[in-house]
Amino acid sequence: MTLPEFGVRLRKRRKAAGISLRQFATRVHYSPGWISRVENGAAPTDEFVRIVDDMLGAGGELIALARAEQPRAMILNPAQLPPTAARFSGRSDALEEIDRIHRTAPDDTPLIIAVDGPAGAGKTAFVLQVAHGLADQYSDGVLYADLQGWGLHSTPLEPGHVLERHLGALGIAAESIPPGTDERAALLRTVVAGRRILMVLDNARDAAQVRPLLPGTAGCATLITSRRRLTGLAVSAGAHRVELGPMPATESVALLRTVIGASRSDAEPTAVEALADRCGHLPLALRITAETLAARPHRAIAAAVEELEGQGRLDALMADDDPSLAVRTVLACSYRALDPEAARALRYLGIYPARSITAAVAAVLLDRELGQARRLLDSLAATHLLEETQGDRFRLHDLVRDFAVERAADEESADARAEVIRRLATWVMYAVDAAGFAIAPQRPIELLGEPPAAVPSFSDPDEARAWCDSIADLIVPLVRCAAEHHLAAAWEIPARLWNWLMLAKPWGLWIDSHTVGLAAATKAGNIAGRAWLAMNLGEAYRQSAHFDLARRYLLESQTLRRELGDVHGQAWVEACLGFTDVDEAEHEAAIAHFNYALDLFEQVGDRHGGYVVMASLAEALGHLGDAKAEAMFETALELTHGDEYAAGVLWARRAGVHQSQGDLGAALAALEESIALRKAAGDEWGAADALDRRGQILHETGRQEEARAAWTAARETFETLGDPRAEQLADRLSSP
Repeated sequence: MTLPEFGVRLRKRRKAAGISLRQFATRVHYSPGWISRVENGAAPTDEFVRIVDDMLGAGGELIALARAEQPRAMILNPAQLPPTAARFSGRSDALEEIDRIHRTAPDDTPLIIAVDGPAGAGKTAFVLQVAHGLADQYSDGVLYADLQGWGLHSTPLEPGHVLERHLGALGIAAESIPPGTDERAALLRTVVAGRRILMVLDNARDAAQVRPLLPGTAGCATLITSRRRLTGLAVSAGAHRVELGPMPATESVALLRTVIGASRSDAEPTAVEALADRCGHLPLALRITAETLAARPHRAIAAAVEELEGQGRLDALMADDDPSLAVRTVLACSYRALDPEAARALRYLGIYPARSITAAVAAVLLDRELGQARRLLDSLAATHLLEETQGDRFRLHDLVRDFAVERAADEESADARAEVIRRLATWVMYAVDAAGFAIAPQRPIELLGEPPAAVPSFSDPDEARAWCDSIADLIVPLVRCAAEHHLAAAWEIPARLWNWLMLAKPWGLWIDSHTVGLAAATKAGNIAGRAWLAMNLGEAYRQSAHFDLARRYLLESQTLRRELGDVHGQAWVEACLGFTDVDEAEHEAAIAHFNYALDLFEQVGDRHGGYVVMASLAEALGHLGDAKAEAMFETALELTHGDEYAAGVLWARRAGVHQSQGDLGAALAALEESIALRKAAGDEWGAADALDRRGQILHETGRQEEARAAWTAARETFETLGDPRAEQLADRLSSP
């Protein structure tokens, strides 16, 4: 007969220690005969097991063996799951992912699933929903523990304390539970070995808190929730990570409807969608708002939306009878857990005016080296206070941003907040200046001078354009902040974006940044800034076919240029007025402006301005049938050598003249040249414009398939750029 392993291991350890049976009996205060019977298969008492394990330095091994060999009836089948959340809704994708992981898990290893996500994402409710669905597959019981990893007024539970509770729930007598965490962990693994146990570890602080609690054998599964990414568990224990973020819009609306009621929601469908948006699609915020509305059946949903507008949103997102159920409270728990540097970083992100940020811009914002800034962003992302959207770009959830703004206002002085904006605006101003020169060095614009440290340099136009693209969503809010702080960057940034704006054509950004900058320059009495921005704003309105507004701002700039005696600036204003005249078929007026501009460009020695205006003058002359137009086009083309952007515009103007003269073949050929040059120059909008015009000519000549191909390509580019012409082309393409 095979003896129980406990007795065999006890005898081996005693003899290895050189202790006789009688000596051992004296030391443990048990009779030699009784010890002999235990070593030969008799069941030991819990007290005896604990004493001999300690005396022989077994580190819990003998305790674990004794527990494992207890009769099965002595071990309990716990059922500790709390109830599921009432009216649980949504998370269909995550539920399917958990189901897939569970179904395909290998049979020879324990299953561990770590669900992480931001505060208020509903991780606990989700995991309890999952656990209740799986519980009947774990015949030996379900263990649950709230690890209190992120409580505002509590400290995380020690793993040893949780192990003691779990062992007790499994039927281990208190006196048989060893004192050390490692010994308790070993005993837990022994007790659950060969059994099917589901363990739910809610609200974990980090991997170190969880690791001692994990079962070690197949047949068991562990579900964990945490606000922190438990990457360490994925690496060391093979845990599967499932991330819960804000809910999809459709699920947010469904959750609101479930709680508020279908008939009431159907009466205000637009308000329900707006309410979901104002809650940031965060389950906690959605439930608080929905339950509040459900308790007030006569209140309009639209009124709740209005309450969540503005800066008081966090005040509204709390349960009336439970202060712990508040978005601000759960965010405060995460904030309190940050180290001082990461907490400062979150506050500074509350000062930052845009929605997303790159690591390079964050380094400037935080006044830290790039590597340190990246680590701080990663630290915030690891606790889901910041979301990494792509590559090196991060963004704050709307509600986290509200919280960060509050922390910055409460914990940073007004001077400190102003210094953050000054430092950031100065850096962007000099970086934009450098980028503009790299994009189009042929356009002579006086640079700002020696830039401050860490301002990027650009080796080629593509790199400069990509950098400008990366900060596009920062420009308007930063210009507004600069204006509020009376900084010259308020007008310098938009003015020095000119070369990028000419290529990218972001109409809203262009017009908004210049409108704010123009007002700031006017308030500051900076006439030069006003003159540049008024002219640039006029050109934006011209290119977007708002000619009355274009003339208004161009004439304002013309007056200011003359007041300053700025000959170079006057030349460009005259050119822009001429462009406007051509667009409105006022060719004789355009010729007058272009001739004057040519004289002024010659005075200041601006070769680039000269050939741009010469090409435009040729266009105006060509529309009037002047024989000099063709020779002037050729001269201008020779002068544009190396300037692909200007050459592309020239060929487009030439195409317009050919078209007006009825030479459609020459017009198509000129547009082909324009498209190729503009693509080479990175002028996507210009290429799309030429494709649109080419499609129109092809349509007129009966080449319908080619016309549709040109319009389709143009529409795709305009859609990418957010240009309203995309919709016009879509309508045209949908027509038979």
